[in-house]
Amino acid sequence: MIIVKIWKKEDDDILSIGSPHETLGFSKGENYLQMSKVFQKFLIKKYDFNSIKQVPEIKKQLQGRNILIVNAEAVLKNRKTLEELKDALEELKGYLKKCGGSIGRLGDHYLILTPSSNVKIANKYERK
Repeated sequence: MIIVKIWKKEDDDILSIGSPHETLGFSKGENYLQMSKVFQKFLIKKYDFNSIKQVPEIKKQLQGRNILIVNAEAVLKNRKTLEELKDALEELKGYLKKCGGSIGRLGDHYLILTPSSNVKIANKYERK
């Protein structure tokens, strides 16, 4: 008979419920800090994008580990700023690429922006 030990508890048979690491049975060994990166906290927020001047605020929101659902309808309706909007989106794409994040479309007026490589968007919008 082969016995495989999968679950390792550190001290006693009592499992403390202080953190996800302890709950899942990870010990505080050399891989403890690497595993903590998996358990980062993210917040999903709706963000109304009314002006191109809000790009720095969007970047600030992403730095705070927020996943943004961006309503760009107001900016899209203003045809004067269409070229500026393209430039702003390129700036955001460059920023997200640098930090490992993603950008995708949700319908005609919404974008989703993720701040980290730990959160990826499946089926990114691709023009045919």
